[in-house]
Amino acid sequence: MGKYLKLSSIVLGIIALLAFKQQNSEKDFLGQAYLSNHYEISIAQLAREKSNNDVINAYAELLIDDHQKIIREFKDLAKGHKMKFVDGLGEDQKKHWDMLNSTDSTHFNQTFKELAIASHEQTITLFVRAYEDNAIQDIRLKNWISNRLPLLRAQLDQARDLRVDPILNTAEGIPPHTRGGSIRSVDLDLDRVNVRVMLE
Repeated sequence: MGKYLKLSSIVLGIIALLAFKQQNSEKDFLGQAYLSNHYEISIAQLAREKSNNDVINAYAELLIDDHQKIIREFKDLAKGHKMKFVDGLGEDQKKHWDMLNSTDSTHFNQTFKELAIASHEQTITLFVRAYEDNAIQDIRLKNWISNRLPLLRAQLDQARDLRVDPILNTAEGIPPHTRGGSIRSVDLDLDRVNVRVMLE
């Protein structure tokens, strides 16, 4: 009887540990992903305020709309994990935001492009790792990650397609397009033409 109770206690302990690890992995992902999306909204809002380039502004507007939608979805997913998000940026994200904010107009568009690419690469890596993480067993969360990856990859493609000339201080591109996954369009029809706009 004593051995049986001891074995039962060990089994229950293992189950509790696995459940704790699963819950922590899911909360860690949601917390990191929320910060990542909040950061992408923040730099896009900065680009919308400080760039006079129509192509950059169109891409920034796209990021704001899409990531605000993702933020709302995060909050819905978090209810099942009893989580509440606090708006803000991580330490490194704040440094990058400050750097972009202090960048002169000559280099602003290029700096924004580089930060958008780096941020989306990191976010995609975060999502892929979470999807492949066996400790995350929430099927609804896994499906949501899978459904959102094509959008993030499309946004990364769009950022890479922004061709910024730091000497002439111009930008051209063909966003939004659907390479990398389906994505909604915006009012500007830029997917069929190259657009070159001189900053005033």
